[in-house]
Amino acid sequence: MPDDLQLPKAYDSTVVEDAIYSAWTKSGYFTPENLPNLDKRKESYCISLPPPNVTGTLHTGHAVMLAIQDTMIRYARMSGKRALWVPGTDHAAIATNSKVEKILMKEEGKTRHDLGREKFLKRVHDFANKSHDIIVNQMKKMGVSIDWTREAYTIDEKRNFAVRTAFKRMYDDGLIYQGHRVVNWCPRCHSTLADDEVEYKEENGKLYWIKYGPFVLATSRPETKLGDTAVAVHPSDERYKEMVGKKFMIPGVLGEFEITVVADYSVDIEFGTGAVKVTPAHSFVDNEIAQRHGIGMKQIIDEDGRMMKNCGKYAGMTTLEGREAIVTDMEKMGFIDHVEENYKHNLSVCYRCGTTIEPIPSKQWFINVGKEFTFNQSKHNPIKGINDGQTVTLKMLMKHVVENGQIDILPGRITKVYLNWVENLRDWCISRQIWFGHQIPVWYRGEEIYVGVDAPKGEDWEQDPDTLDTWFSSGLWTFSILGWPDMNSEDLKIYHPNSVMETGYDILQLWVTRMILMSTYFLGEIPFKKVYFHGLVRDEQGRKMSKSLENAVDPLDAIKEYGADALRLAMMIGQTPGTDTKLTDDKIASYRNFTNKLWNISRFVFMSVDQVRSIDQIPEPKTLADKWILARYAQVVARATAHYEKYEYSLLGELLRDFTWGEFADWYLEIAKVQKKNGESQTDEILLYVLEGLLKLWHPLMPFVTEELYKQFDRGMMIVAKWPVFLSHPEASEGSSNPVAQFEQLREIVTALRNVRAEYKIAYGKPIDVTIVSASSLEEYQDVIAQMAKTGVVTWTDKATKLEGALSLMAGSIQLYVPVGDLIDFDKERSRIGSELEVVESYIKRLALKLENKEFVDNAPAEVVQAEQGRLKEAQEKQKALKRELDNLG
Repeated sequence: MPDDLQLPKAYDSTVVEDAIYSAWTKSGYFTPENLPNLDKRKESYCISLPPPNVTGTLHTGHAVMLAIQDTMIRYARMSGKRALWVPGTDHAAIATNSKVEKILMKEEGKTRHDLGREKFLKRVHDFANKSHDIIVNQMKKMGVSIDWTREAYTIDEKRNFAVRTAFKRMYDDGLIYQGHRVVNWCPRCHSTLADDEVEYKEENGKLYWIKYGPFVLATSRPETKLGDTAVAVHPSDERYKEMVGKKFMIPGVLGEFEITVVADYSVDIEFGTGAVKVTPAHSFVDNEIAQRHGIGMKQIIDEDGRMMKNCGKYAGMTTLEGREAIVTDMEKMGFIDHVEENYKHNLSVCYRCGTTIEPIPSKQWFINVGKEFTFNQSKHNPIKGINDGQTVTLKMLMKHVVENGQIDILPGRITKVYLNWVENLRDWCISRQIWFGHQIPVWYRGEEIYVGVDAPKGEDWEQDPDTLDTWFSSGLWTFSILGWPDMNSEDLKIYHPNSVMETGYDILQLWVTRMILMSTYFLGEIPFKKVYFHGLVRDEQGRKMSKSLENAVDPLDAIKEYGADALRLAMMIGQTPGTDTKLTDDKIASYRNFTNKLWNISRFVFMSVDQVRSIDQIPEPKTLADKWILARYAQVVARATAHYEKYEYSLLGELLRDFTWGEFADWYLEIAKVQKKNGESQTDEILLYVLEGLLKLWHPLMPFVTEELYKQFDRGMMIVAKWPVFLSHPEASEGSSNPVAQFEQLREIVTALRNVRAEYKIAYGKPIDVTIVSASSLEEYQDVIAQMAKTGVVTWTDKATKLEGALSLMAGSIQLYVPVGDLIDFDKERSRIGSELEVVESYIKRLALKLENKEFVDNAPAEVVQAEQGRLKEAQEKQKALKRELDNLG
């Protein structure tokens, strides 16, 4: 053991992690310009952090995002790339505005209007700054190796200039326009919402079948009858063919009103009676029908979600109050045919406050996604398949770059979701009626209008009070953080397009699509080469984590108790792109145990060798175990590198864990003890060589403990250590004669003997005699078998003759006989195992029948079905083990 070894017996993450992070920060290596051998780092690698909202603290969804992205950037940095990870936070306009409004009302009983715009915005900025500081601290606790010198904020001055520039350019190209159109309106937030900011909640409501002049119509919103201007039918519906084009007077609760019957292919002939009422002012579908047929609209719901003055005695009522009152009156007047209870349908709600959305007509600013314009191709990274000067639309660009594979989406199934969304994309409403955000760069003076990057000169100009949709500024994120609109920015030239965008699949439509739209338009290039969507983090029962369910895991609490490395591993192993992952305290604790195991493995190696040093060349193996571990290490390096390159982090973690614990620790370390006793001098070099490489392979996944352990090699910081080279080791070839195959035979023999000891409860201290048949090539490794299996007399023979009173078993293809006649009553043992086997097989039949029952599988909760499947698998494994024991008894 080295005299100067200073490594505590136990790993204490609470002592190590803060000190390590401080050292990383002081090194400057988070900033790519400070990386060693910068001139040799020809390939850049860039990630733009999806900016967390400054509305509170980070949750588990953010934590898994940070773990994955930090793994990506650390691997890129170690593998010789010019690696940049840009941090930032999002002002999250409507969310932050709403949060501060709630606090203001709760604590002071005031509204934003009571304070006025200037004072209210100061409150918002103060709140956002406090939230920002908390978020940054949480990120550091996770171990993020992010370039804090480039930190951005979606509403800072640089981003504000980018937003104003972008608005002006799109306006000049005719892509931004102001129009009076039906929009998604939140009566609580008093603002518009984009289509993808609307969430849908399944509701058990009522379907009202109403007598409507010559029709009977089905509707879930009878109160909107006051705004009807048409009835629509399908062109192929023979029942209404003679009515199409005609006008009818319809009796209503406020008197008669006129409607026109139109034929439109959007009508579902199977819904209700095949005829639907058309309320153009309060339905997107109805509005489109009205536009196609030149039908007018009548607004009856205002911005507060209440019935308007033109609704007579119902004026001032909320829509729900109006519905109840109108239905009551319709029943009295005989207009209700019947009411269908428990009608399941989707209710549109605000994604921030949960209030029911009201489609209403409003004057707003929009981006026209279908308008043609002249494309400006990037000279730096041109889009394939589109020429400079070609006439295109935003929708066409968004579709093209994904269809032609320039942007690769993981998992691939989300590509279809993306393309379907783009296909159905409507013009994007970008104005919001809130105060916090980028104020629209439009000014008015009388009838004059001015759109510009800077305010107009002169007096009496008033800026548009509305702000921009937060996703407008977020859509510019990948390039606004790199210096745009300065096209000569070095960062923009080096790091755009970004290498990968890693984010949650739940914001595909909200954000990822916007970035593609903005980058293809403003730069003529894609924003990123690959999109990696992680899934949601769920609890043990598969439920989404939330405060209301009291099932949320606080990342900081988990780090304090288990360490950041354990949390990171728990989130990444078992997680694949686009698939939700379960996170429990038990899972995190298990990876805390693995972290401790890695510490103990490393400490054992450091204490075993004469001197801790870095081994640059592949050591010369002398024993079979040496050759095996070096060959296996070479294979693991190659496979681990491939997993990193393909973003296969769960497979990566499982590979490294199995090799670290199941091969290096459980086998080679045990054999190394024997070799060192026998004077095998090369053992130290092999132990150190493999351990150093393993720590490097683990570092992107679990950076803290590996950095702390790497100090023992005295080679600088692991964060910039050179990635292991996966040379094909001469012993790693395929075939039964190579050392890997030979050692696997040894492992099978040892494992078989260990199983015998466990199954027949033979005391660990009692040696097991064994006869090994037709494996003379392994005889020289008898000392390994003796050490690992605690054998007594080992007999090697070429004759497979069954020995009296011996168990007969197979270790792979090798026959073994273990004499146990004095320890076991063979007849009693056969009887016991046979009885147990009958019970297990009966249990398997019952479980199998249950799982073959389609009604059970379709209707039982998923976790119940999974539990039954798990029980069946366990029972089948038990069945195999019992049969093996019977076979062994002969």
